[in-house]
Amino acid sequence: MREYENLSTLHTNREPARTHYIPYDSFEKAVAGNPADSAYYQLLNGVWDFAYYARDIDENESAPFTESIPVPSCWQCYGYEDPNYTNVNYPYPVDPPFVPDDNPMGVYHRNITISESWAQRRTYIVFEGVSSHLSVFVNGTKVGTSMGSHLPAEFELTPYLHQGENDLTVKVRKWCLGSYLEDQDFFRFNGIFRDVYLLSRDQDRLWDIEINADDKNIVYTGEGTCTILNQNGTEDDLSSPILWNAEKPYLYTAIIHHGSEFIAQKIGLRKISVSPLGELLINGVAVKLKGVNHHDTHPEHGYYETNDELLQELKLMKSLNMNCIRTSHYPPTPYFLEMCDQLGFYVVDETDIETHGFCTRFPGYVGYDTENMDWICRRPEWQNAYVERAVRMVERDKNHPCVIFWSLGNESGYGENFAAMSQWIHNRDNSRLVHYESANTVGNPDTVDVVSYMYPDLSRTDGFAQSDDMRPVFLCEYSHAMGNGPGDLMDYWRLIYSRPKLIGGCIWEWADHTVLRNGVGLYGGDFNEMTHDGNFCCDGLVFHDRSFKAGTLEAKHAYQPMWSKMENGQLKIQNCYDFTNLNEFTLFWEIETDGKITDSGSLIVDIPPHTAKTVALDYQLPEQCALGCFLNLRLVKGETEFASDQHDLEIRRVSSPLCDSSNTLTLTQEAEYILIHGNGFTHKFNTHYGLLEDVNGLTCGMTQLSVWRAPTDNDRRIKSQWGYLNNDNQSGENFNRLFNKVYDCKLEGNSITVTGSLAGVSRLPFFRYTCVYRFFDDGSIDVNLSGTVRENCIWLPRLGFEFKLPKSAQHFSYFGMGPGETYCDMHHYANTGMYQSSAEVEYVPYIVPQEHGNHYDTRLLKMDNGLTFASDTPFEINVSEYTSEMLTEAMHTNELVKADYITVRIDYKVSGIGSASCGPELIETYRFSEKEIQYGFRISID
Repeated sequence: MREYENLSTLHTNREPARTHYIPYDSFEKAVAGNPADSAYYQLLNGVWDFAYYARDIDENESAPFTESIPVPSCWQCYGYEDPNYTNVNYPYPVDPPFVPDDNPMGVYHRNITISESWAQRRTYIVFEGVSSHLSVFVNGTKVGTSMGSHLPAEFELTPYLHQGENDLTVKVRKWCLGSYLEDQDFFRFNGIFRDVYLLSRDQDRLWDIEINADDKNIVYTGEGTCTILNQNGTEDDLSSPILWNAEKPYLYTAIIHHGSEFIAQKIGLRKISVSPLGELLINGVAVKLKGVNHHDTHPEHGYYETNDELLQELKLMKSLNMNCIRTSHYPPTPYFLEMCDQLGFYVVDETDIETHGFCTRFPGYVGYDTENMDWICRRPEWQNAYVERAVRMVERDKNHPCVIFWSLGNESGYGENFAAMSQWIHNRDNSRLVHYESANTVGNPDTVDVVSYMYPDLSRTDGFAQSDDMRPVFLCEYSHAMGNGPGDLMDYWRLIYSRPKLIGGCIWEWADHTVLRNGVGLYGGDFNEMTHDGNFCCDGLVFHDRSFKAGTLEAKHAYQPMWSKMENGQLKIQNCYDFTNLNEFTLFWEIETDGKITDSGSLIVDIPPHTAKTVALDYQLPEQCALGCFLNLRLVKGETEFASDQHDLEIRRVSSPLCDSSNTLTLTQEAEYILIHGNGFTHKFNTHYGLLEDVNGLTCGMTQLSVWRAPTDNDRRIKSQWGYLNNDNQSGENFNRLFNKVYDCKLEGNSITVTGSLAGVSRLPFFRYTCVYRFFDDGSIDVNLSGTVRENCIWLPRLGFEFKLPKSAQHFSYFGMGPGETYCDMHHYANTGMYQSSAEVEYVPYIVPQEHGNHYDTRLLKMDNGLTFASDTPFEINVSEYTSEMLTEAMHTNELVKADYITVRIDYKVSGIGSASCGPELIETYRFSEKEIQYGFRISID
């Protein structure tokens, strides 16, 4: 049996797990905390010699190295075999503990120099992350082995070294038995992808350090002396300690002195508990977790992210009002947790375990049938492999105040081995809660302290909140951010705030996973994989470059620390912070009338956490408006806006008089056309198709009445019921293969009345309508559509008219929700106002092209070529350089070619976005499921 398939050799000669630390040679250096300054630390990152073998058995140990690779890195990112994205399926047969006989291997080599002073001490090598099986050799002698890709492996090299130059070789195999425990939803990369370094230690070195801290004291019972410093760097009096929380992450520094070494640990005093109501308490205060799931992913470097890149991600999360991170689905680099301590995040630290692929070991999706002993979480011979991963995580991360939950892993069923993990953790550390979502598959036994679920709909979520089980309810994944979305966040958070036991949740997930080549984001299926899950990896709240989407800003709004409402003309503000008074911020307010600021001011509001107060604003209101009058609020600290709200003040709206005469018009019929002549304008109406074909030369083709939108990733389940896709000619209404039947087209006076229907190919008509066009002396046109949707028709993607405009008609202004794209369920972050934009600006480069650029609650659209659309009843607009058909057909951004015209949609309604790519179905409120339709708008010309 191969070593890496042998459950009795999970590792050889690897040192016991310990707290992460760097030893320093002086007190001052330890306080400063820069590892590069330590005389006892030698970073081995850099360019290493490298050889790649498609089969490990082909290794030629005598061959010279002719190639090189940076460390840390993933070898697939440097052309050594292709990446493979798979979500559930293992990329090899399910035959544990055995892996394919052709096991790729990367061989890394470099020289290390041991100085005279180091030669008198003990030398260790630390690998922070290697995927997936590691073998270490020094001067030709094997030192040891390890597996567990996202966990540290430390080896003592002292017996194998001599003073001066030494040969270090590391062999990394792609697969090992541990790969069965690492079936996470991500690209499968390999290599030394985290830091590698040497440590010089005292002969009588201190091995582990444990510092216990609660909400009253810091206790160290180990060897050596312990000095506690406050943030000012002095010895502190802990009789009245400053407590740590995610909003005010106060840290003390413990310096342990033992022998010649000084070791620093950042310590936060805090206590985690659960109230009788099932609330999560931090220092006795009920806290809501406003979270996101975080994978380590980089579009060019795979699993490797620099500390600076991770820091920037955390700062972005802070700016988005996030206070919680689930490290999906493995422990992060220890520096990530250090930054979470310092910046303030509650962390769900997750063990490097996922065995999702057992759900598909038979054809179809069997699911979590863990009564079957096929599942390795049930097999006794696998118990050590499970428990040691929990041990290595807990021992490494036990001193971090940011860690509030230990998570046993992800999507791996439930069995005796998880019970053993939980028992070990509870015995080792009872200061935190144990989490494991898959425990709900067996009724949530008492081995977990938190009841956890993924993607329950609102009704189920409320049911959990009202159950007799008084454990906190945590939605470890509750909204799926794939592509355009998510669109249901505010609905969840209204519920979460209303139920004490609902402690919050984490959006899936932080950033899109892509492999970037020639500027194009690639995904599963782009690399000739045997099995893959397409673009399901493109599921980030931010793009792969960490730029924001509309869904990003919607999440910020859902998580914001201030909610407000108008009650009887008075403004009531709720402080949603747990530990922070709103008097630390400035509240800016504006009165915006018809898109112009007519009054403004600012004030400080003294509102303690978890309380609300009525706030008086000294503003002047207009007597009337044309489009709308709004109160805009912004909560700001420094340069960052943390919250915003807008309230419609319902001022009397008085529209400008519209032309209602048609005295100077001449309507003449020529063949299939009706020509509408007026003073300086001509419109053309096509009676054969029952549609406007030309509006005074400002349009450039037939108008269309349509319902199709390019499916979003969140439409992936419903789209086959909507359209004719993937040669499936029986499942859907075929909205994208549309016939517009005209039964009658009648001219009477200044009006044209069309009766007709819309039907997909091979289907009964789903919409029967009457549309009346009225023409006026100033060239304006009223369009009024009424109709009935077939009773058994699926809810519609949208309904409205599409106008074709010349490419030169790029720019426009609109009064509606913006400036980013908005939909009926994803608009809370936006304000109604007057905005300027262009078709080019409206494009959103989702990894797979899809519906984008919509604007909800619009009253006016004015194209810069003189064409204007308006209505007293709000409608929705979309201006694009691409048609819905183009966006539907393209699978990558580089496949899009701009149309020869601009498409302008004037829609009655557009269905919401939701998060059904993995989450629940779109909430019924946001489905366009009306059966009786009546809407209209006016077209004007300049």
